[in-house]
Amino acid sequence: MPPEMIPHNLMIINSVEHYSYVAIFLFAIFAGYLVPVPEEIVLLVIGYLASVGIIKMTPAILIVILAFAIGDNILFRFVQKNNKYADKLVHDVLSLKFITKHKVFLDKHMGLTIFFTRFFPYLRFVGPVYAGFMRAKERTFLIFNTIAIAIYAPILIWIGYAFHQYYYQIVEKLTQVRHIIVVLIWIIIGLLITRVVDYLFKKHG
Repeated sequence: MPPEMIPHNLMIINSVEHYSYVAIFLFAIFAGYLVPVPEEIVLLVIGYLASVGIIKMTPAILIVILAFAIGDNILFRFVQKNNKYADKLVHDVLSLKFITKHKVFLDKHMGLTIFFTRFFPYLRFVGPVYAGFMRAKERTFLIFNTIAIAIYAPILIWIGYAFHQYYYQIVEKLTQVRHIIVVLIWIIIGLLITRVVDYLFKKHG
């Protein structure tokens, strides 16, 4: 590579990395809310991007923790102030069997409720919505929610990072299985065609 090309390439790499962090922040802050992508998927993808060198692990984790905390706090305030945009989420959370069955315990131990509900898969909004609806103290919500995020987010990012180690092995296995699946599909199609032809023959024979 010509020496004069190196600074230009480094600038492109830095630019991609910079905008990747911006995208991570925006996706993380709204994932599961306005962005119809579960936060678990976002975290796994971030881990994968870190594993292939597109972004760095530590800044990505810090950005995610900050974005999740801000997004959750916004929803908490919306519910606490009876914002109409949060009505559906409030209804969904209060309808959960886990909430209705253990409501007394959850209300009595609000800090633990905020902490543990943060680990509900694909239900990021449960803790902020329930805490906001029950008028929990903002300081209590911020502390317990942030601690949960600081544990939860790095674990999933690490899983996404570790997944890269086995990515090509998995792809290779899937390639082998793909041929078997194609054969099975054709067998099923053949059986269905046979059944249809047999049915029509008996009906009009």
